[in-house]
Amino acid sequence: MQNIFILNMDDDQRLAQIEKQLKVLPDKPGVYVIFDEQDEVIYVGKAKVLSNRVRTHFAKSTDFSKSRVIRERGARIEVHQVSTENEALLLEYNMIQEHQPVLNSKWKDGKTYPYLEVTTGEKWPRFVMTREQNHEDSVYLGPFSDVGAVKRSLRYVLKLFPVADCKKEIHLGDADDWAKTCIRRRTRQCMRPCEIEADEDEYRENVEKVIKFVEGKLPEIVEDAEQKMYEAAEQQEYETAAKYRDVMKSIRRTMQRQNVFLDGVEDGYTLVQAENNQEVCITIQKIEDDRVVRRDSNTLPQNQKQDSLFEFMMSFLTAMLGLPLDAEETPLKIVVDTEHQDSLIEKLADFGISASPAANDIEQQLVMMAKNHAKKYLQRRLLVRKDKGLPTKRVEDLRELLNLDLPPFVIDTFDVSTLMGTNNVASCVRFHNGKPLKKGYRRFKIKTVEQQDDFASMYEAVYRRYRDFEDGQDPKGLPVPDLIIIDGGPEQLKRANQALHDNDLIIPVVGLAKREEEIYFPDNDVPINEDNNRPGMLLVRACRDEAHRFAVKYQRKLRQKEGLHSILDEVYGIGPKRRKALLREYKTVESIAKESSETLMNKLGISREIASEVISACRAFTTQQSDRFARHRKLRRNSS
Repeated sequence: MQNIFILNMDDDQRLAQIEKQLKVLPDKPGVYVIFDEQDEVIYVGKAKVLSNRVRTHFAKSTDFSKSRVIRERGARIEVHQVSTENEALLLEYNMIQEHQPVLNSKWKDGKTYPYLEVTTGEKWPRFVMTREQNHEDSVYLGPFSDVGAVKRSLRYVLKLFPVADCKKEIHLGDADDWAKTCIRRRTRQCMRPCEIEADEDEYRENVEKVIKFVEGKLPEIVEDAEQKMYEAAEQQEYETAAKYRDVMKSIRRTMQRQNVFLDGVEDGYTLVQAENNQEVCITIQKIEDDRVVRRDSNTLPQNQKQDSLFEFMMSFLTAMLGLPLDAEETPLKIVVDTEHQDSLIEKLADFGISASPAANDIEQQLVMMAKNHAKKYLQRRLLVRKDKGLPTKRVEDLRELLNLDLPPFVIDTFDVSTLMGTNNVASCVRFHNGKPLKKGYRRFKIKTVEQQDDFASMYEAVYRRYRDFEDGQDPKGLPVPDLIIIDGGPEQLKRANQALHDNDLIIPVVGLAKREEEIYFPDNDVPINEDNNRPGMLLVRACRDEAHRFAVKYQRKLRQKEGLHSILDEVYGIGPKRRKALLREYKTVESIAKESSETLMNKLGISREIASEVISACRAFTTQQSDRFARHRKLRRNSS
């Protein structure tokens, strides 16, 4: 190690001393550390030739790159010479984690990529997020670039295999101490080894299942659950068999939502690049057992791309792949589609990794899949930075539930209402980030359907709602929704999709069937049936219930208006002028039915006899319609 001190000088003296020291730097590979006048590390870099690389940072620059900041603030240089460039890469990575330099913000991997620790050395292993690997008897899964996704997956799988995620080591009796307020213990979402004598073998088996889930080995879990389900059924342990059946169904739904299966693909990785005007995104995609089991992404600002893209990619790979590989590890294969592709392939070869561009149709397909993910990752970051802000818990959970690429900030929900084929109406209500947006509400009096036909009515409502959209907006400036929810099953969903197609629109759309609260997808006849208390399901049901309320309200209003017209026509003494005055004052039958004879007499100047006859007729009509509506609801409930 060589230290070069240039402290307590003005700028001219400092730069003059730097120039002298630059002349004696070795022409060898190594790592250099640059300090400021407060002796704080501001940058760590590596170089194949130290003398050449360090000099570039102190060349005159008129832009706002990190080299300009180094030139203006650099006050001391520390050089660590190594034997090979690979050693320099690993030393740089470790020193960045140690010092956390301000100008290496995108490479602070010790903070950026956490691990999931499984405390297998304890009697009751736990799953804990950590940034350190300090326990030799623990298993570490990761690292992971998307911490939120890992936490959501962990919450999901721990409901299937109820092991602990406590912060402290577990002992029997802890339920009376620090674990007293544990929500998972109190709601029976854990095997509760802190409270009862749990089965240690079953607990360990569940731990292995969670590890396999996180590693993406879902088919193994399904196969094991299916075998144990049959074994339990043969022994007439039907409750146990039902438990394994539910686990199997849940894991299969997860595999179905991932929807990324490929035949004849070698295990390995895909490394791709995508960018927009603000950032460059690098995505690593892992393929195992003919499936894409994991994707990790990270971003670099565009203004750092020219100077730092190659180093950024190598640092990201070093962190995510755990370079250098152990001698007994299986050699990796990586398909690369990025800038600096040849340099990356050459560098990875030094680590014993086989890297190459896409060589066939299957590898091209893998590259396209990874690039699409990277583009959507950038879109999501852009949405968060803009005025849409962060999605609520329900919106984010709905994105995960429906396997959407972006959070459904804007949701339109449609419902149809009719009474024995009369007064057919439909409603569309809009939610923005989980809350009703009243200016997005629309109601439709169905024009093309004379009898009761919910399917045709749904088509008309969806078609009319979006037929006037231009450049992604309706005439009032409201944007195309991120998601459409249809109150109904497969046939309503099919008609809604057709209406969107006829308007040249592609919008994710799902249907919610009433009886079982099942969610249907356009391209899948098998619905999903999730926990109704899940945040995403609560949002779907809230949208559906609001659309239903709005449709019924409009249908009732039309029915009352028509009823009032017919009633007044039959009352002796009510001519055109008085009928017009009544309609202007009350609008509905129910409003008149609640009035007294004296009020009508005073407001309209009619006799008590006529006022009493009007009120009696309105009350009789209201009672008759309520009975009819109750019978209709019973019929619909029995048929759904």
